[in-house]
Amino acid sequence: MTNADVVRKLREHAGALGRSGANLYRVRAFRQAAVAVMAAGRDVESVAAEAGPIGLQREFGLGKSVAETIAEYLRSGAWLPHDGGR
Repeated sequence: MTNADVVRKLREHAGALGRSGANLYRVRAFRQAAVAVMAAGRDVESVAAEAGPIGLQREFGLGKSVAETIAEYLRSGAWLPHDGGR
């Protein structure tokens, strides 16, 4: 899976959250994650394979729940957004 694939899913999810009236901070988190992955010099799939969600947090500056969502997507192909324990 490419960085562009992950960026597309992040943007789609941010859009869906925005349309549903979700918390603005959550919407922004997914939008900012898309920007971070798009601008990255490293392959998101490689980082996740090497260091899991923690590596994604460190490398891309992502929050825990967004990093877990991306890691799960890369591992399983299923988009199952984590809610940060809320």
